[in-house]
Order: sequence, then structure tokens, then C-alpha cells
Amino acid sequence: MHFVQQHCQFLDSFEHILGRYAKQNKDNRILVACLIAWGTNMGLGRMGEISDSYPLLAATSDNFIRLETLKEANDCISNAIAKLPIFKHYDIGETIHSSSDGQKAETRINTINSRHSPKYFGLGKRIASYTMVANHIPVNARIIGANEHESHYVFDILFNNTTDIQPDVHSTDTHGTNEVNFAILHFFGYQFAPRYKDIHDKVNKSLYRFKHPS
Repeated sequence: MHFVQQHCQFLDSFEHILGRYAKQNKDNRILVACLIAWGTNMGLGRMGEISDSYPLLAATSDNFIRLETLKEANDCISNAIAKLPIFKHYDIGETIHSSSDGQKAETRINTINSRHSPKYFGLGKRIASYTMVANHIPVNARIIGANEHESHYVFDILFNNTTDIQPDVHSTDTHGTNEVNFAILHFFGYQFAPRYKDIHDKVNKSLYRFKHPS
């Protein structure tokens, strides 16, 4: 993380929530420790046991780490990677091809997005991190309920992508498809290219075209 900081200064994105009225100065070492604690699911408690500085970790996390600063830092890193020569080697036919999928995770705290989904984890509650990846870079993500259909968030995660990496083609699995997405993504200049589990079954039942499939 210090190596990344040297090349794109992403830690500058983490500003104090009180702005110029802040009394706590930012310490990049403490901030990095907080990011590692949350990013590895270690938590501030275990990180505090290692470093004997839990109060300082908690204060730094509360004052500097929030959705807005995380998104700005992620955009900074994503844009820096996009400028590297290797980035274009991941293009498909000289176009950026992105995809999105959800990953479910257990939550210990009941939140508005924490939901039951008996199909996947019985009586437990979990959330889903719906992430969009373009050229192997996670450019945007959104936390949704584990019981929600991923197709409802495909346009949202594309349209609210604030990085310089703007894909031309977007793919999802079957759970990310519905009939509306084909139209709305087309209207906004995206090509929707879903991956169906059984394409032959889809063609026979509910695949719509302006021309005959043959």
C-alpha cells in the first residue's frame, strides 16, 4: 500500500469528516492499518491487539474512512492503473469489456441490507457485494441485500462508475439479466452481452430479436 501511495497518492482522498474544523491530524501509517484491518476482515479489534493502539485506530476509522472517501481512493488507484501500458492488453477487440457479479458475505450486524436467503445460507443473514470489474480492475461496487435480484443494479453500477475506465460491452451471469436491461443499456451506449447458463433453453423460450435467430 505504501508502494501504491508513492505512485498515485490515493491516501490524499481520505479527508477528515469535519474538514478544516478537524482536530485530529491524519497519520498515513494508522490509516493504512485501518484499511488493512477492514479489507482483510480482521477488524479493528484484532488489529488493535497487535499494535496496542485501538482507540487511535477507531478514531481514525470513524473520521477518515467512509463511502465517499473509499470511492474517491478507488477511483484514484483505478485511473492510475488505466494509464499503465499493460492496461490495453486486456482489451477485447480494442474495446473494454466489463462484467459484474455478486459475492455474498455473512454479517454480524443487522443492517438495512442484511437479509435472509434460505437458498444459500439457511436461517443466517448476509449481504451481497455487487462488483463491476473492467480489465481485471474493480472499478465500482455496491452493497445489496442477499435476497435482491442482481439484474436490478446492472445499470446503476455502470452509470455511477466515476472512473476514467468506461466500458463498451458489459456482461453478467443469468442472475444479472432481465428484459429491461437490454433496452436501457442500449439507450445509454452500452452493449449488453450476458452469459446464459443454458443458451439453447433461452433461445427456445424467451430470447427476443429483431431478426430470426437463424
